[in-house]
Amino acid sequence: MTRRLAPIAALPHGRLVRAREPFVFHCNHYNRWLQSTLLLNPELGMAEVIVTAAEEVAHQAITQSAAELGATTPSAVAAVAEDLFAEHGFGRVDLSGVSEQGGRARFSSSHYGQCLVPDAPGSFAEPQSLFDRGFVAAAAAAMAGLPAGAFEAATVACFSVGDDYGEVVLRRRAVPARLTISPGEGVSFSEEAPPPPFADTSVDEASILAALAGLSFAGNEEGLVPRFGVILTHHFANFYDRISNELVRRMNESDMRDAAEMLLVDAGRRCGFHTFGGIMSSAEWDAVVRPQLATKGDWVHGMVAVVNALGWGVWRVQEHSERRLVVRIYDDYESRGYAGTYGKAAGPLCYLAQGGVESIMNLVYLGGIDAKPALDDALYDAVIDADETYRATQTRCMAAGDPYTEIVAER
Repeated sequence: MTRRLAPIAALPHGRLVRAREPFVFHCNHYNRWLQSTLLLNPELGMAEVIVTAAEEVAHQAITQSAAELGATTPSAVAAVAEDLFAEHGFGRVDLSGVSEQGGRARFSSSHYGQCLVPDAPGSFAEPQSLFDRGFVAAAAAAMAGLPAGAFEAATVACFSVGDDYGEVVLRRRAVPARLTISPGEGVSFSEEAPPPPFADTSVDEASILAALAGLSFAGNEEGLVPRFGVILTHHFANFYDRISNELVRRMNESDMRDAAEMLLVDAGRRCGFHTFGGIMSSAEWDAVVRPQLATKGDWVHGMVAVVNALGWGVWRVQEHSERRLVVRIYDDYESRGYAGTYGKAAGPLCYLAQGGVESIMNLVYLGGIDAKPALDDALYDAVIDADETYRATQTRCMAAGDPYTEIVAER
């Protein structure tokens, strides 16, 4: 299996960039819960925000990739887009039915169509492949040498509602829609370098990162990434930032900012529960990390070390006991993306990281993750969504001008 891809660069502070777009790893559980959160109130219009956010980031990535690879014809640009889609775990798309006037894009597999609830295919009332819709609209524009927003896209078939394939119909707009320009690598207000990893632990972060670097996280023949007991995507960081921040902005207009932030933190908790829980229960963890663990505290440090392979920035444990965890994050993607689009923030906004830090402590000290329990709703309700669990607060945020983002989880 050979794919033609622009090179991916490992930049300082754990950032992974391809074709000017930063990428981060997230799993099907986070993608499900974040999207379901955004779609709770149809009156907010977040479905179209998801589509346009996908189009914004994908158009830049496809056009830049094509330029770097010397792909100049529509068919060559289509091949670049198809390979990018599959490599990053989004599935398999065929763009041969797309022309400069529109046409049809066909999906033989789809992360958003098939993997949000992999044990219950076709269980949704509405198509869940909103990202796919935006991606192919971006691909069609790039193929025709047009700006993002040149095509209107409509989903006519999707695995998530029981179809055997996915299909999006594209129609050329007379006047392109005006979309937000992707912020690319974003903005950092601080040049402070991360300190070394926490010293009082048996965990050797460097060896863990080296071992993980030897594993493949590319999409398989179906363009999917089953790893760590979950299904990963190597996703556009700016996509996540755009849809999350737009939810907060829209709910803030109705004086519901606190509710929006609570919902996004909850999505982060579910990400942490399933992704971190899946990692700590996986064969990869047993082979690479578990041999280094002597105490429950080492499980915390081992998980933080693995996080530093996800492109989320550099996590550093500043303080740790059974009752309290303080994590500082340098160059976190939530801050960079916000600052690149909106400028300096008025306060903390790293909701995913807040929920994730909580989940580490809850899984290790309350969830018995070392015994590999079933990561089901009963365990979530018992150790995450219950009284007397660890709860986190954001005390500093790089998007607000602090030198790092700081999250404190306490019980």
